[in-house]
This record gives sequence, C-alpha cells and structure tokens, in this order.
Amino acid sequence: MLAPGRPGAGPQPALARAVRAVRAVPAGLPPRQIAWPWVSSALVAFYRCAARRAHRTPCARCAARGTARASESGPRLPSVYSAEEVAEACQSHGSQVFQRFLQVFARFSGWATRAWAQWGSRRSAEEQLAQELREALVELGPSFVKVGQMLSSRVDLLPPAYVEELGRLTDRVAPFPKEEAEAILKEAWPDRALEALPSQPVAAASLGQVYCLDLEQHGCVAVKVQRPGIRGQICVDLYILRHLAGWVQRFFQLNTDLPALVDEYGARLVDELDFTREAERSVAFSRFASKLSLGSVTTARPVPELTTSSVLVTEWVQGERLELTAARDLEEAQRLQAVAMTCYLAMLLELGSLHADPHWGNLLRREDGVLVIIDWGLVADIDDGLRRQILRYVANILSNDYDAIPADLVAMGFIAPRGLMAMEEKQVARSISDVFQSLAAGGTAQQRIADVLPALAEIKQQHGSIGQIPAPFVYILRCFSILEGHGLRLDRNYRIVEDCYPYLANWALRAKASEAPLIRSVLYGPRVQGAVAVPDVNQVLRLLRGLPRLQDLQEASEGGQLAEELRTSLRSLRRARALQEVLLHEAARTLDVLGREVAEASLGPVLATLGFERNEEDEAVLGALKAMQNALQEELVAGEARIKRRAVGKTPNRCE
Repeated sequence: MLAPGRPGAGPQPALARAVRAVRAVPAGLPPRQIAWPWVSSALVAFYRCAARRAHRTPCARCAARGTARASESGPRLPSVYSAEEVAEACQSHGSQVFQRFLQVFARFSGWATRAWAQWGSRRSAEEQLAQELREALVELGPSFVKVGQMLSSRVDLLPPAYVEELGRLTDRVAPFPKEEAEAILKEAWPDRALEALPSQPVAAASLGQVYCLDLEQHGCVAVKVQRPGIRGQICVDLYILRHLAGWVQRFFQLNTDLPALVDEYGARLVDELDFTREAERSVAFSRFASKLSLGSVTTARPVPELTTSSVLVTEWVQGERLELTAARDLEEAQRLQAVAMTCYLAMLLELGSLHADPHWGNLLRREDGVLVIIDWGLVADIDDGLRRQILRYVANILSNDYDAIPADLVAMGFIAPRGLMAMEEKQVARSISDVFQSLAAGGTAQQRIADVLPALAEIKQQHGSIGQIPAPFVYILRCFSILEGHGLRLDRNYRIVEDCYPYLANWALRAKASEAPLIRSVLYGPRVQGAVAVPDVNQVLRLLRGLPRLQDLQEASEGGQLAEELRTSLRSLRRARALQEVLLHEAARTLDVLGREVAEASLGPVLATLGFERNEEDEAVLGALKAMQNALQEELVAGEARIKRRAVGKTPNRCE
C-alpha cells in the first residue's frame, strides 16, 4: 500500500488493481463478493487523498512516526473529561475535525466493506479481517490503539477471533525526536539548566517516552515526556468516536451503551494524560501499602518539584522483569506473584484505585526482593458501593456459595434491566453458578478469568439474560486476567482463588463489626438446608494458611518462626472487630457444649433422668471441634517442617 502523498497514490493505480482483482474472481461467487474489489479500491484511494490533504494536521502517518503536532489553533482538550466540553472545543475547529473524520471514515469503510462482502465466510477469513482491523487501529494512532486494547476485553461485543487479535495490540511506537522532548522539558523547567538528553529513550509508547537522566540533587531518575501534539489529536478523536458509537449502537440495536463506554474510555485517557495525577496515585499507593504493612511491595517515588502535567519524574528503579526472575528463580517469582495478587485485591477492595496495566514490564523485582509497581497512568476508580459488592462476591466465591453468584451479578450491573426476570429461572442461575465454580477450581484445564466472559456470552445467546458488562469491569477483568496469565505461566495448576487468602487474612484482621456476616460466610461456607451452621474446617485452614503467607508478603524476607507468626496474628486480633464477633460466638457455643459434656461425664445418670440429651447442634459442634483439632495438629507439624526446609535448603542462586 502506498503512503499518502507519494507519487502514484491517486485513484488510477487503485482502479487498475481493482480491475485485475475482478478478472481473477472465480465464477459463481455472490454479487457482494464480486463488487468488493471495486468498492474497496475506491475507498482506499479516497482515504489516501484525504490523508494527503490533511497531512498538516495530526494524522496516521505522523502518529506512526511519532512526530504529530497539533496546530496552535487546534482544539484544547479539557483537563477533566467532559463530552460537552470536548464537543464545544471541536465545534470551533470544524475543518480539522472534518479532515480527521475523512481519514477515520475512509480507513474503516474499506475494512467494513470487506467484512460485509465476506459475512458468514470461513474462520480464516474472519481472522484476516481481525488482523486488518488491528492494523487499521495502529495506523490511526494512539486513541484508536487504546480503543482496541479496551475492546479486547469485550467478548460481549466482538467474536473470539477479534478479541484474540486485538489482544496483541501494543502502544509501543517509534520515538519522537529528542529535540522535541528537549523543547517540552525547557517549557516545563524554565528555571533549570537542562542537561543533554540521550540520543534514544529507554522506552517509547503512544502517549510519551522515557529517558534515564542523572540530575543534580536527585540522582538517577526516570523522566517521562509526553508526546507533542497528542492532546489536540485525542480531543478530535474522542469527539469522532462518540458520534460513531451512537451510530453503531442505533444501527445494530445493541444493549450496551456505547456512548457511555466511550465516555468511560475518554475519562481514563484524559486522566492518563495528566502526569501530575499519575504521581499523586503513586504517592497514594505508597501510603496505602504502608498502612496495610505490605513492606514487600512499593512503587517508584515521584519527584514532585520536577513533575508537571506533561513531564513525570520518578526515581530510577534498578530491577528485573518477573519473567527474568522466573527463569532464574521460579520460587521467588511465585512469591512475587502472590505479592502482586494480594496487592491488587487490596487496591480493588479498599484503596478504590486499581492499577489496570499489570503486565510484566510494569512489575519489577528490586535487588532486595521487593516488588515495584510502576506506570500509574491507567487506573480504574471504583466507588464505595461497588467495592462492597465486589467484596461480597469475592466472599461468596471463596466460600463456594455459587448459588449467590447470580444475585451478585445483578447487584454489580452485569444484568440488563429487562433480563432480571430471566435471572429467576433456576436453569439460568445454575448455568452462571457452574461458570464461577469452574473458575474457583483453577488450573489450565479449568475455567479461567479470560474464559468467564465468553461463557457468560454463550449463556446470553441461550437465555437472553445477560445484556451488559459495566464499564469499570472492563478494566477490572482485564487486570486480573493478566495477573492470572502470569500465574499460569509460573505454575500450570495455578489457582487464582488460592492467592486470595493472604489478602483475606489481612482483611479479616482489620474488618469492622459491620462486615462480620461476610467473614461468617467465608468461614462457614454455603449453608445446607436443614443443617446446623458450623465452621468449615477446610475454609478455616485456608484462612490460617494465609497468615504465614501474609507474613511473607509484609516483609521481603524468609519470614519468622511459625510461633512468632501466630503471636503476631493474635496481637492483631485486638483490632479485628468483625472476627472477634464470630470467634466469641463460636467460643460461647463451644464452651456451652463442652460444659454439658463434662457434666454428662460426671453426672450422666442424673442428667439422663432429667431428660438432658445431645441434640443435632451439639453433635455438629463437637464434630467440627474434633476435626479442627486434628487438622490444626497436622498443619502445625507441616508448617514447622516447611520452615526447617527453607532454613537449610535456600535456593542457591537467589539474590540476598
């Protein structure tokens, strides 16, 4: 394909190619497939002409080369996303918007015409179309690349071939010239003498690129410089995308609110462009990790006095990516995977700001064994109500109470209003519960997070009961799907549920009294109709196993002795109001039963004459107590054995 502006890029060669293509079409094909070469070639020629005319504005060619610059009179992107403000900014620059619209329309029209011509064809053709769509998004620049990345999680909107292909999108692009980076730095630091930048950055992405500099008074730092002209280009693209979303939703009569989806995407993208917010999130996370005593995880410390909306300066982290750690020391990589999962659960359920891009390039192992999370640009904000509902959902998953999952999906907004009646059907509820039961089983042969949405989409096709995926969950599911993928690379039998227990142990030791029902549901498991509710031995053991693992997460070391770990946990019980309530209830019930057992042993004949006999609850409590005693003895022996093995059999190549 000829680039815009080159000789021979006009309509004549395109039409000539169309004639040759039509002559090669086999006989007997449907008319739309015969007409495809003519329509496609005309649209391609139209696109090239439009791109050549609009070359002075931010365009695909400029974005690909990394030299895009918005004109001084271009639209001004608001600091906080608002669809109304974006529209107002673009309406006064109609010529620029129209030229960009011509590029987008012509580029996608060619692909859409081809998709229409091959509708219902074999899967290989669908895969080819998906690849062409990915190439079109890359060609149109950063805004559309990030749209494709978001759509890669929307199995409710796209076929599997498209989801798989869009999952390969990356926003790594060619770096822009260092002269432009120097100009931005001079504008950001007018009172500071600027040292010469390296000829090439250490990393380049769609929104900016990173340099490693040695600054006086700050030492070695990472300097992230925003790509010039990107704000004006994104303002125009968001305006166009919102209009296209409305047309697509009306044409295909979709349940999903596509304009609202664009608004959610726009808010995240505009927020990501303000580097001062990225620095603030990094600081907030550091404070949060300190509050939870998670000493084994941190982030790159920002330098506030040098950070602006277009320049971010942080300390330079000397660390290795986790795939390199895994190749060198698999056990250490698995420990850091558990650290990451605990940390991300804490962000989701308590901090309310979820780092939504946990690929291995953003997870580094520092030399002292601490996990460092970098790049806080893409963050999903979760409000308090949704956090509480997600916590309830996690508790139901951990307690194996799958019958409660459909109600959780309704409360979290997965069910369209017209689908609520269908949710009452037992068959639909059972289908949904089966999906999440397989998820809890884990392992490559079982359900994975990445498989959940396709399974729900299939249930939707059968029953029409699931109609939407709430916008925040696009980032949440993407985030935990990436984390689960890391775990499966380290262990083919990895169960993401198991890595939830260290966080759950941490949360249980801090939960308020109002959250006692959630703790009770985790410890007791699903209630069986007619049975006496007693603690589930397996659930209690999983929680107890999370305590020593939590100690490893709190300190980037080998951990202490088991007795010391238990003493630390018992001291924490003074603040665990919810757990205290559950434990006191069980202690009172157990003492009551044991007291009657002692009385029966000494005064058996007398009590028998008075009609005192064991009831069903007594039997259940005594059975649970005996099972717990045996399990704890085995667990203590196994725990001491593990500590001894760690003390005498350290991995020889682990960095100390």
